[in-house]
Amino acid sequence: MKTTIAFSILIFIVATGALIYTQTKTPAANALRHSIPAPWSGNERVIPMLQEKLKQEPENPEWNSALGLAYLQKARETGDPSYYTKADALFDRALASRRDHVDALIGRASLAMSRHEFEQAREIAERALRLNPDVVATYGVLADAQTELGDYDAAIKTLQTMVQKKPNLSSYSRISYMRELHGDTEGAIQAMQMAIDAGAPDAENTAWCMVQLANLYLNSGRLAEAERANRMALVRFPNYVHALAGLARVAVAQKDFSAAARYYKQAADTVLLPEFLIALGEVYEHMNKPAEAAQQFELVRAIQKIYRSNGVNTDLEMVLFDLDHGGDIARALEAARKEWQQRKSMKVADAYAWALYRAGRKDEARSMMNQALRLGTKDPLFQRHAAMIEEGIRC
Repeated sequence: MKTTIAFSILIFIVATGALIYTQTKTPAANALRHSIPAPWSGNERVIPMLQEKLKQEPENPEWNSALGLAYLQKARETGDPSYYTKADALFDRALASRRDHVDALIGRASLAMSRHEFEQAREIAERALRLNPDVVATYGVLADAQTELGDYDAAIKTLQTMVQKKPNLSSYSRISYMRELHGDTEGAIQAMQMAIDAGAPDAENTAWCMVQLANLYLNSGRLAEAERANRMALVRFPNYVHALAGLARVAVAQKDFSAAARYYKQAADTVLLPEFLIALGEVYEHMNKPAEAAQQFELVRAIQKIYRSNGVNTDLEMVLFDLDHGGDIARALEAARKEWQQRKSMKVADAYAWALYRAGRKDEARSMMNQALRLGTKDPLFQRHAAMIEEGIRC
């Protein structure tokens, strides 16, 4: 089937998630808006071209969808979630012109994923597939939603269909993650290498997969290979923030906290992502720099308030952050409980188990931790939580 215009444009960009915020006049918002443009992006060429197209045909659903998808990528590149607001309006306009426009529906589903509205993302993706089962990208969004909802059997079936239709970077990388969730680290490494081999030489998503490969090596204790994979990504895209963060993780594993701080700071100075700030703050704690750590954590809380004020569900992310960084344990426990009521993913189970443990409910924590480990994952955070819960019960 002929590729649609919106996804032809996306040969040059990768539409994935970030979060939404308004033009709030806070230091966090100002920092987000002034993030450095990503040097590895094709958006600086694509966005102006699409904007010009829309001046000529404002209601054209193809151009609205394509620009909306480009804005999703822009949010990811810069950490500036205001691009989500723009994407939202563009998908609305595309669907107002043609309510069965598949590219707009995929964009809408991707937007829902980034807002952590996983049930809505699944419903929209399923609708798009009913309209056109040949658009392979839809299967990826659907599988992502099913995974976040904890419906792993359904996600596996979706990915089997996806890879049969088009064995490419997008399908192989998702298969890698599913294997990782099931504790098959070697299988995950193999699938991620297949994703890299399938990717285009100058595509950012190939560099992203190199970083994911590095993380797999790191989690299995193969530090030299992890460092090599991150540096491969940096050769392809100098100053690539995710590879810099990857090198920081390797440095932490080597207990070289000065190097870790340097890499995390370089990444955070380019794209102000909470995960970089949290990790940098934790490195400062290891370096006995409490004031610098507190500054990073304060910025994380400010950014999360911006996200929440625009209807983005960051509760699960803040559960672990609050539990480990002086937050309200009772509030974190309630947030985790509510999240578990809505979706039964392993990630939610881990956060809920840790909240139960920190609240002193150790036996319940063990039971919930079993849910987090039910597929056999070797995730280091899960394993660390499980070990501490068991140790707490013995003591």
